[in-house]
Amino acid sequence: MELIKFCCQARFDGFFRQKKLQKVLLLSLSLFMAMFYSWLFSFLLQRAQEDTFTPGVEQMLQYTNLLLLVLIILKGFFPAYVPRATIIQAIYPVGPLQKFRTELVVELVSPFYFVLLNFLLYLFLMSPMYTWLHFLQSLLVLLTAHVTLRSLQVIVERKLNWHHSHFITAAVMASAFVALQVQAPMFRPSQNGFLLVVHIAALGFFVCANFFLEKAATEPRRKVVHASDRRRSLAWRLFNNHKLARQMLLFGLAFKVIILAIDALSLAKTGEHIFERSFALWLFVGPLAIYSYVFNNIWGFYRHLWLTVERANGKVLDFVKASLIPLRVPLLLDAVLTAAYVTLFNQPQASFVVSMYLAAVLVLTPLGLISSIVSPKAVKGGLFSFGAKASYLFNFLAIGLFSMLFLPLLHPLLYLVYPVLIGGMLFSLVAVLREYGTYKYKLFETLFKTES
Repeated sequence: MELIKFCCQARFDGFFRQKKLQKVLLLSLSLFMAMFYSWLFSFLLQRAQEDTFTPGVEQMLQYTNLLLLVLIILKGFFPAYVPRATIIQAIYPVGPLQKFRTELVVELVSPFYFVLLNFLLYLFLMSPMYTWLHFLQSLLVLLTAHVTLRSLQVIVERKLNWHHSHFITAAVMASAFVALQVQAPMFRPSQNGFLLVVHIAALGFFVCANFFLEKAATEPRRKVVHASDRRRSLAWRLFNNHKLARQMLLFGLAFKVIILAIDALSLAKTGEHIFERSFALWLFVGPLAIYSYVFNNIWGFYRHLWLTVERANGKVLDFVKASLIPLRVPLLLDAVLTAAYVTLFNQPQASFVVSMYLAAVLVLTPLGLISSIVSPKAVKGGLFSFGAKASYLFNFLAIGLFSMLFLPLLHPLLYLVYPVLIGGMLFSLVAVLREYGTYKYKLFETLFKTES
C-alpha cells in the first residue's frame, strides 16, 4: 500500500511540476466542460423521460456508458498513440503481482480520469434518472475500458509467447469475461443489483486476463539494424528501425483502414457512404494521421538525423530534404491505401479525393516542419513520464487546416481555398526557415539537453 501511495503522489507531483499555471487552467476548463456535458446529458434524460425525445432513458444511459468506453480506448490511439507508462522499472525488486497492482492503480491517477469521474458525479447529482446503481455501473465500464486499453498496449508493444501457460490462462480468463458480457453487457444499464455483482465478477476475470497477458509478454524488441536493410533505401530504414515511430504510424494507418472498411460495409448494405452522415469522418480519408502521430514532431523522433545534417553543413535546403526522407514510406503506404479505397468503393468522388489528398500533403508537410522547429518535443520514456509526442497546438491546427480542404464539397468554387492554404503554409515555412539559426539552439536543448 505504501508503494501505491508513493507512486500516486509522485505521479501527481510530476504532472504539475512544469507549466503549473497552464495545466491548472486547462484542468479547470476540462472540469467546466465536464459539468456542461453532464447538464446536457441530464437534460436529454429528462426529455427522454417525458417522451419528447426519440431515444428512451435506458438508451441514453447506454449511450453514456458507450461514450466512456470509446473515449478511454481511443485516447490511447488518437490523435497519437500513447505508449504504456512504465511506473516501476524491471530493475526494482518488486514482485509481478505487486508491480501489476501498483501500475493498474497509479495509471488511474491522471487528469483524464479525474475529469471523467467528475462528469459522472455531476450527472449523478443533476439527473434523478441516473441512480447510484447506474453510477457504480459506469465506474465498472470505466475500469473495463482502462484494462482493455492496457491489454491492447501490451499486445502492441511487446512480443507474446503464444504457447506459454500464462497466455493460455489469459485467454481462458478473457473468454470467461466475454461469455459474461454476451449474457449481460456491462454498458447496458440495469436496476437489478445482482447484475452489478455479475459485472464485478466479469471485470475480475478481465483483470486476471490482463495480469497473465503481461506475464506472457517477453521483453520489447531492441533497435537492431538488420543486414538486409543495408541494401534498402534510407527512407525504409528510418521507418523500419524506429520502433516507436513505426508503431504509431501503423496504428494511424490501422484506424484509417477500420474507418474505410466501415464505409465500404455501409455502402454494401445501405448504398450510401458513412461520410454522407458524418462529415467529420472525412478526416480519416486524407494523410492527417501520419502527421499528427509523428511528422508534426519529426525531429523529436529522428533527432539523430537532424543532428547529422546540422553537423554536416546546416544548409536549409539539405535540412528540408532530410525532413522529407522519413516521410516517404508512410506517405506512400497511406497513398496506396487511399487509392485502393477510391478505386474500389468511391469512384464518383475520385477527383475530389485526389485533389484533396495532394493539397493535404502540400499543406501538412510545411506545417509539420514548422511544428518540428518551433515547438519540438523530446520523445522519450522514463519513470512518471508525461511528455507529449507532438505539439497539441499544431495537431489541432493541422486538423483545422485539413478540415478546410473539405469545403469544395459544399461548392466547387471553394477549390480556390486550396492555393490560398498552400501558399500561406509555404510562406510561413520560408519565414520560419529564415529564423532557423535562432530556433536550432532551442531544438538542441529540447532534444538532447533534457536528458541531463
